[in-house]
Amino acid sequence: MRPASYQSPPSPPTRSEALSEVSNRVSGGAPMHPVPISVPALVTGASSGLGEGFARRLAGRGHELVLVARRTDRLERLAEELRPLSDKPVEVLGADLETSAGRNRVIARLTGTGPWLLVNNAGFGTRGHFAEQDPKREAGEVLVNALALQQLMRAALPGCVETREGGVLNVASTAAFQPIPHMATYAATKAFVLHLTEAVATELRGTGVRVMALCPGPTRTEFGDVAGVEGDFERMGPLFMSAGSVVSTALKAFDRGDVICVPGMVNLAGATSVRVVPRFAVRRILEPVFRKR
Repeated sequence: MRPASYQSPPSPPTRSEALSEVSNRVSGGAPMHPVPISVPALVTGASSGLGEGFARRLAGRGHELVLVARRTDRLERLAEELRPLSDKPVEVLGADLETSAGRNRVIARLTGTGPWLLVNNAGFGTRGHFAEQDPKREAGEVLVNALALQQLMRAALPGCVETREGGVLNVASTAAFQPIPHMATYAATKAFVLHLTEAVATELRGTGVRVMALCPGPTRTEFGDVAGVEGDFERMGPLFMSAGSVVSTALKAFDRGDVICVPGMVNLAGATSVRVVPRFAVRRILEPVFRKR
């Protein structure tokens, strides 16, 4: 974190400054503190992976929890594990965010109830030649990864702004920094998440409300199995992180007031390098990497 006296130079950023910008802490002020435990947390996609990890960490911090996912049986088991950790309630809210009814159910829970710590984690990926993908599956990917995230964020923020507390942690991906052939829709939805988050975070500067995009690289969750890339992820070695490490890094960054968090130095370097490599070269490099074998 830069000292309070820091002032941005008038000259364009250097490459090293661009690297720091990807981490993108709120500069020029004291570190921000964790969201008060009096603020309830709502976590989407909480039945497994990063969502489950966030739920466990936030329960340990003492937040009231609302757990959202399609698989309510898993949510109920998780809720039973978490309730002894705190005297705060743990609510299970079953909702399929691919449907308007599911989205509206969560929107209603967020609306008009004061500040929230919203973890927009639900999402999935598809892999393959775009013109050969199932149109319904691709449309569902856009609905869950982009539209649902935007609508829940819009529902949660007014109460946060009014009370000057809480905020939104949106789970994007390192895929957000460049187009990815054979995962075209997924990368496009995550670019949407990143750009939306950055814009809204800038609008809310000075309000006390935090908005951050988490951009993890390959992570040990069920995502790889669903997207059909688990074997490729395993070959990525140092890029591969545990869900616990990603969650821990993300919450520390959110507490500081970062706008973008890219866990892992290798992932951070990769996210930065695509800014200086010609885009046509990035596309050609990634095409064989993500082509189905």
